[in-house]
Amino acid sequence: MLIKSVLTCLKVPNSISSLASCNKFLLLGIIFNYFESIQVRKKSFKRYLDYSNVPKLDEADLEEQFIRGSGPGGQATNKTNNAVLLKHKPTGLVVKCHETRSQWDNKKRAREILMTKLDNLLNKECSIEAQIHALEKKQQTRKEYKRKKLNEMKKAFREREGLT
Repeated sequence: MLIKSVLTCLKVPNSISSLASCNKFLLLGIIFNYFESIQVRKKSFKRYLDYSNVPKLDEADLEEQFIRGSGPGGQATNKTNNAVLLKHKPTGLVVKCHETRSQWDNKKRAREILMTKLDNLLNKECSIEAQIHALEKKQQTRKEYKRKKLNEMKKAFREREGLT
């Protein structure tokens, strides 16, 4: 009976009453806090990025092949031509994608990867990935500054109040 109650608390709570019933188990220390396991969403940088220099893929410049997949999955992957090999003729970039069993999804994902690689090759420090990396670095330095300032304020408070 106790195991069923614990398992129901692990599901996503639909209302405040279910949260209240889950808190009984949290207070007893039987399960971990549900909200600590939720992943924190990354901050979106889309509004700060410059997409004007992103290259466009021309279908005439692409050479596409569907080849047999490999890896775990047995007959479902080894005997079907669902892996995509995409080559950009002007630059010679080659991308092989076999992330899913669906040929359509692999084709779409291969084009995304090729566009990212092409952007990194042509635009270097102005590419989308470089812009995201620079924004993340700026955000990290801002966090470190705030953390350092807070620690200094705490230290000054302890010295002022004679707590150290």
